[in-house]
Amino acid sequence: MSPPAAVLALREPADPRVAAILAVLRPEFQVHRFMPPAGHFLTPKVCVIEGCPGGTHAHGLCPLHCHAWETAGRPDLTVWVADPANVDVGWAGPVRPCPVAGCPHSQGGWGLCDEHRRHSTPTITAGVTTVDYVAGNPPVIPRPTAEPCGYPGCGFPTSQDGLCDGHRYRWTRLGRPPLAELPAAVEALRYPGYTLRGLPPLARLEFQYLLQVRTDTRRSHIPLGDWNQAVRLVTAAGVISVRDRDLAYWQGQIRRGCVARGLFRMLLDALDDLHNPGREWDRDVWRPDRLGFDLEARRGVPPLHFDRISQPWLRELVKRYFRLRLATVELRSVAGQLSSFHWLSRFLADCRADRQHDPAVLDRPTLEQYVGWLVDARDQRPGKFHGRTLAARTRKLHLSKLKGFLEAWRRYGWTPRLPDDAHIYVDDLPRVAGLNANFIDEYLMAQIEAEENLALLDPETRTMVLICRDEGLRIGEALTLKTDCLRKLPSGRWALVHYKSKDKSYRAIPASATVVDAVHGQVQRVHARFGDRCGWLFPGINQNPDGFYFVSYTTLTKRFDAWLDCIQLADAHGRRATVNWHQFRHTLGTRMANAGVSGRTIREVLGHTSWSMQEHYSRIADDTLRREYEEKYEVRFNRKGEAVRIRPDADLGGVEWLAEQIGRRLHAVAGGWCGRHLARACPKNAADGCYTCPDFQATPDLLPIHEDTLARTRQLQADAERTGRTRVAEKNARLADAVSHLITRIRTEENHHADRRTGPALVLDTAADAC
Repeated sequence: MSPPAAVLALREPADPRVAAILAVLRPEFQVHRFMPPAGHFLTPKVCVIEGCPGGTHAHGLCPLHCHAWETAGRPDLTVWVADPANVDVGWAGPVRPCPVAGCPHSQGGWGLCDEHRRHSTPTITAGVTTVDYVAGNPPVIPRPTAEPCGYPGCGFPTSQDGLCDGHRYRWTRLGRPPLAELPAAVEALRYPGYTLRGLPPLARLEFQYLLQVRTDTRRSHIPLGDWNQAVRLVTAAGVISVRDRDLAYWQGQIRRGCVARGLFRMLLDALDDLHNPGREWDRDVWRPDRLGFDLEARRGVPPLHFDRISQPWLRELVKRYFRLRLATVELRSVAGQLSSFHWLSRFLADCRADRQHDPAVLDRPTLEQYVGWLVDARDQRPGKFHGRTLAARTRKLHLSKLKGFLEAWRRYGWTPRLPDDAHIYVDDLPRVAGLNANFIDEYLMAQIEAEENLALLDPETRTMVLICRDEGLRIGEALTLKTDCLRKLPSGRWALVHYKSKDKSYRAIPASATVVDAVHGQVQRVHARFGDRCGWLFPGINQNPDGFYFVSYTTLTKRFDAWLDCIQLADAHGRRATVNWHQFRHTLGTRMANAGVSGRTIREVLGHTSWSMQEHYSRIADDTLRREYEEKYEVRFNRKGEAVRIRPDADLGGVEWLAEQIGRRLHAVAGGWCGRHLARACPKNAADGCYTCPDFQATPDLLPIHEDTLARTRQLQADAERTGRTRVAEKNARLADAVSHLITRIRTEENHHADRRTGPALVLDTAADAC
């Protein structure tokens, strides 16, 4: 068992910061070294050395074994781990003798006694390892005779402070506790834990509070190496509290990508919330999770940094304007508008430095100069757009958002008063090019849709590809799908229900059979991993032990891009090509337009809020948009002769009609209609034509065509049998049987439901593969 931890003696704190932390800090965290109990969320991963309970640091080894392995010259790791001699190493094991032949003292730092460590310093700092130094047969350095070490059971001679070199080294690294407590402190090293020794009392309390916050959020573990780095950094800084330095200072001491950087961010945020419990609206940085928005609304939205607006008067007005906008507009849209005011603040600081702190600076001459300044301004953000000028569409966005801000300022009479001539006119907005047809070329789609290529995708990403291809969802809408996103309609079709963040509503659209099968498989995988705890169809991969978060866009995109590299996606000229998630949406819209689906129906399927996108898809294939069906209530029969009548007033009845509109083509096939989902190309390999295709649909008004087809087919069958052409006769016999069966079912259905024909009833194909 681990030794009992000493509880801090801070019962009557004089510092109010200490009192604030102690008021919320639970007793289990008020220790000098927190050792998570079994099953605790922060329990570190155990070292691969059998019997070693230490947390992993690198190569699957705890810090002590990792250091011993590197000191041994990094031999074959598998062989080294299997060697029983390497089980007890480092501080947790017994103190070992100095490896120099003939030396009677114990080893401390660098695996040498103190005298040989000082002797080896010039060579080791030059790049020579400890193993090489020992192999060079260094001399034995004599010392005066000393008493045995004061550590219980140790027989090595004393060095200083009543301890041998090895135990004194451990005592020093542990913060020089009382010698009577040294055995318990060394024994505690056998158990993985988060040490706080060496920290001043207030900083120690702050790190203890960080452990509690990290436990409660249940997002990710804390690697012991990163935790120790953060503790050493604060100890070396000589501060009383972590808040004595800002976040930029702490993160500046740590390399990028290190978990310790995130520890300081979380700790400072938690302490700020604890000591300044004011409303989030009063802060200069708004965190979406603290504004009351749920996971779907704040998906991928970063904190809103008003602190990047350097003019205090402008910052407060923009915060007031944004709070007003958040009452009616989705969080993502409002967050995207903040950069417009960052650009305005930068303009005032650069071009109106003498008047930037005067609200009256926003007069018409200044605004006219700002319009011209945006033309030549260059992006200063790091990344691929660094140094580029702003596109016309971006400049129009910035000016239009400023226009709305000025109108709100004037309408509500905010103080200070806005100059009377402060206007952005419509004529000031730059003209932008039309929308691009950003669909994926069919040559590329053929490679993406090839079954042998899709088989190389992991099941989760493959399901996402199929959903984006067949349903045209925005990637954000697909990421937030729930496990119960499928609804079965009375006709047997399936509807896909998703959250549309743009208008904060749930929509239902027809789901293809391919998507239905993929979603069912994904739901099974989610339940196998999380049980019933997770409601997301695509839960997060990492830092998500409870299934509370959905997968991030970055994670899924990395998988998708890696798959594109694996299949070596190339265009018709052999050049490597890339696609993104949103292009699937444009591709579905383009396919629907080329297939003759009306622009209004495309708008309903894709969920566009503006008519401009409908006009965009209408322009793609104007020659195919010649007519649109007017019949809304009719009887449909598939190749099996099945007909299903649905209730127009049933739940999700609009999805039934929408699915029918998608299935209708502006061109008829032989004796009927093609009901194949638009995302699936026609196989064009059926020897008997459309009558034997599972997607074939027919209506009662086409009965004369079927009867004529049957008569001609029977005649061809008889002629073939008379002349001995067996294969032709068999082919026509199969076709005649299919047509005859269809005719019989149509007549039977018509007779049976003659009394219902007067009422409106939509009839759709019920074959599972008709979608």
